[in-house]
Amino acid sequence: MARDRFPWYYGYLNMYPQSNFPNFLGTTLHWNKIHVTRPNDTGCWEAMDADPCMTAICDPERLYTGWGVEDFTFGKYHRDYQTPVFCYDQLRHVTEAKQQLSAIVDGHRKMSKSIMSDFIKLLAIRQSDVIHLAGSANTSVTVTPGMFLNNCTKIDLGGTGFLPTSELTMEYLDNHVEDLQYNGYFDSEFMPQGVFQITSDITTWRRLANKNPNLTQMYTSADFNKGGKMYAFGVMRAIGQWALKVDEEPFRYQHIGEGVLQRIWPYENQAITIGKKPVFSEAYKNARYQLYHVYNRAAREVYVGDTAPVNNGMDFNVSRNLMGEWSWKSPDYFKARDPNTGEVCEFQNDKKNKGYWLAEFEAGMRTIYPEIEMWILALREPQPIFNEKPCSDEPEMVYQDLLAYNAWCGDE
Repeated sequence: MARDRFPWYYGYLNMYPQSNFPNFLGTTLHWNKIHVTRPNDTGCWEAMDADPCMTAICDPERLYTGWGVEDFTFGKYHRDYQTPVFCYDQLRHVTEAKQQLSAIVDGHRKMSKSIMSDFIKLLAIRQSDVIHLAGSANTSVTVTPGMFLNNCTKIDLGGTGFLPTSELTMEYLDNHVEDLQYNGYFDSEFMPQGVFQITSDITTWRRLANKNPNLTQMYTSADFNKGGKMYAFGVMRAIGQWALKVDEEPFRYQHIGEGVLQRIWPYENQAITIGKKPVFSEAYKNARYQLYHVYNRAAREVYVGDTAPVNNGMDFNVSRNLMGEWSWKSPDYFKARDPNTGEVCEFQNDKKNKGYWLAEFEAGMRTIYPEIEMWILALREPQPIFNEKPCSDEPEMVYQDLLAYNAWCGDE
């Protein structure tokens, strides 16, 4: 019996610091961000003069500073996943049921990490200030809640004039180095040779490396090994001032008209002997648009759900995990909805021979410094293929004689 092979990547599970969302304070929390204005001193200060007729030395001109306070809110989101109902009396008559269930449960555990990572990534986009559009025009669109349509499967950019016009290039990235530096990417340290971190797929960073071979010579393979200077970033390649971290399932889209992008997923679930299996999607491979993320760990904080006790006399189940850990449920009576028909089925389970697996996901995000991150929408394509022919169109053909046996009779 063979199990699924999983290429899943969980990079966003540990992208940002995590803490518990406080209970008993509602579903929305307020927080403030304090700003201090930068000085506008001209540097042309007033000359001092001790002449008794001059009062400037006693009462010199004063310039004033300023500050500001922004009020923000953030909330939390919840989603449950459930397996179909299992019946023990049916399973005990299935050949190799133990091995099958072991593989199913193991696959679902890996699925939970992918679900949560994907949600955090999407929430980071929805809570950004702008989406940058790759191209010489260097334009961007403001992120609004209304631009995410059809349960967040579509993005409305506002018209075809806001579509990106270029693939991702080093020139485009380097153009934004100053924006990130002056907005505090390195937090009080102005680092001309600092490294910025960006998520990318393998095809993109290989193309960037091939087009900029001189910039890749700044690093050696040892830099990416354990203990190397790039190891802590979790990156596979660095080009110039950009450390490229592979996102194996980047968000890809197709344009369906009027500046609306439809998200394309990496897999399509197709029917097999029993149930379905995931098949890598050609539509995903050939999708025309992709989002890249210049990220900073200090930009956001993820808040996960918590199940703290309410009262010592109220014995609720406070051991629930809200990060997608699957738990087995087998109550005396329960309902389960058929996702294909929508029909709700009722199960009398006093024999405890039926049950299902349940995973709960609950999290929120506080976006603190969106200005030190970038979401970049760019054109893309799979690796182009061309014919590479040999130098001679019709080389001389030489054939072999592979007979391995001797003739029975000699020549007469």
